Amino acid sequence: MDARLMDATFSRNQPSDARRLYDDRAIRYDNSWHPRFARHMVELARIHSGERVLDLACGTGLVTYPAANAVGPTGSVVAVDISTGMLAQAKAKQADHKHENVQLLQHSVTDLQSLLQLQGETFDVITCVSALVLLERPYEAVKQWATFLTRGGRMIVDVTHPESQISLITFERVGRKLGRPVPFYRVPFQSPDDARRLLEDGAGLRNVVVHSVSQMDIEGRDDLQAYLSDIQHPRIEQAFTIGDADRLFDKHITDWAAQSLANDDIKQKARAVFREEWVKLADASGQIREVDEVFVAIGWKQ
Repeated sequence: MDARLMDATFSRNQPSDARRLYDDRAIRYDNSWHPRFARHMVELARIHSGERVLDLACGTGLVTYPAANAVGPTGSVVAVDISTGMLAQAKAKQADHKHENVQLLQHSVTDLQSLLQLQGETFDVITCVSALVLLERPYEAVKQWATFLTRGGRMIVDVTHPESQISLITFERVGRKLGRPVPFYRVPFQSPDDARRLLEDGAGLRNVVVHSVSQMDIEGRDDLQAYLSDIQHPRIEQAFTIGDADRLFDKHITDWAAQSLANDDIKQKARAVFREEWVKLADASGQIREVDEVFVAIGWKQ
């Protein structure tokens, strides 16, 4: 996307921003760790036969169809996404799906109350996978979602560890400081307790548990157990130095998430702020670690 268009493109309207970003990424989205991670989320949610599932920000259906397989013909899955491109990929998979228990809906997940197909409906499980950090007001979102849960039902969401994908969260901090839109909101989630509080205080759920899950591929392993990690000692992906700041800035400035900072009028100022924020991440030896960890929170409605 042309950086000159970013001020117009990132309108500070979350549903519109998500639609544009993911329409562009849709055809490539499954060529990543996302399919395996989605399967692991379905396993952690312990979805079983006969349940009704609401899959929010369903994307290409990576959670939708494993969930549909889990609930079987006596259950159902309603999947909601704002992106035309992502839903097109999900619909293409529907022809190969053996159950006719999936309904795909195009709508913003931040305004479910206005979705006619959901009025009066409740679900045993609500999932939102690899998407919560795209929401500007996550507490408001999960509070609304919880109204669609049955008593005894559960919600599963994930938020990225603050030291994972560390260049991107640094760009988020730069964008906030410079008043430029960056289409994700990871900074508020700094610990497992932040994920727990989101479901407890935001959604009013109880008995919340938080798992630590790795995303990057582990050679020869595809099972969930291999990707569960010690929440206090996450898997180290790589390490950087303070001197890597400019290299990483140049590498990622044209990425989909940072392009609002790539215009000529802001780029050098953004570089300077990136350096400042990068230095803050270093330990006493000047090392900056990048981990591979996501906090997965599951809570129950009483």
